[in-house]
Amino acid sequence: MYRSFCLCLTQRIVSFYECSTTRIISCVCRVKYGRAGFSFRKLTMLALFALTPLLAFSKDAALVVAKHSKLTAVQSAAFIKAFKSAPARLPDGQEVVLVVKALNTPETQAVSSKLLAQKPEELSDAVAKQTVIVVSSDAEVIRIVSSTPNAVGVVDVYSITSTIVVLKVDGKLPLDPGYLLRYN
Repeated sequence: MYRSFCLCLTQRIVSFYECSTTRIISCVCRVKYGRAGFSFRKLTMLALFALTPLLAFSKDAALVVAKHSKLTAVQSAAFIKAFKSAPARLPDGQEVVLVVKALNTPETQAVSSKLLAQKPEELSDAVAKQTVIVVSSDAEVIRIVSSTPNAVGVVDVYSITSTIVVLKVDGKLPLDPGYLLRYN
């Protein structure tokens, strides 16, 4: 029972952070097949040391809208299609403006490559077409999104305030396993 508890704990940690660290997997195999000399304390310490870089550097960007917005979720395919045309329009016909921090920030690059299927150079073209607004901080993104109708902003997950609402992307919220806008 003790061995199965250790295995279950390690599998949950590995699946939550979507990692495949060799040391953790080999430790899981040893625990699972009974060849381990690991105690629960050693196994926990090994998992924490192996996952520390992931905890420190893996971040999530969040798509946010104003609190009064009707938009609650977005499909990545629809978002890609919306920003292919000059006035960006969602499938329901709403014009939408994307508000991001500087184009060289990790959040903006994650959105550009994963959600818009564009290279950062192509995102600067969208700025010229006025479908993307570039600001300097998360606070400015939140201020513009909360005051502009049909604006969608990209902020770090730890910058979310009560004046905005987080959008689901492909049915998942930030910090959910498999969330699209995870970056390092």
